[in-house]
Amino acid sequence: MATFGQKLRAIRTENNLTQKDLAKIFKVSESAIGMYERDEREPSFRFTNDVADRFGVTADYLLGRTDNSDLTLSKEFSNGAKEFLKAIELSDDEAVSKLKKMLRHEGNELSDDAIKEIISYARYKANQE
Repeated sequence: MATFGQKLRAIRTENNLTQKDLAKIFKVSESAIGMYERDEREPSFRFTNDVADRFGVTADYLLGRTDNSDLTLSKEFSNGAKEFLKAIELSDDEAVSKLKKMLRHEGNELSDDAIKEIISYARYKANQE
């Protein structure tokens, strides 16, 4: 998997930017950009998040946790969470039916009882807030 520096350089060159351009955009020194790209210096959380926001990638991608730079995975997760929260407002049987395909462990469907436990815990946590 590519390093932060390799990914930063790829993003910079794909966007036809120089190290100087990137330094101006993020208000850091040109030498800092060079050190990030050579993996001689680790960026701050703020810099990492700013790069992710500016270029439409995830921080996980930049940090090497995934090779998928696409934000659609994050959006899919967000949409799945919304569906889950809507489902726990249904009766147990309706919720189990709706969540059966969504909730899996190591690729296997969970039992109805396991899903009911998850629903019960989610309702409990939602009521605590």
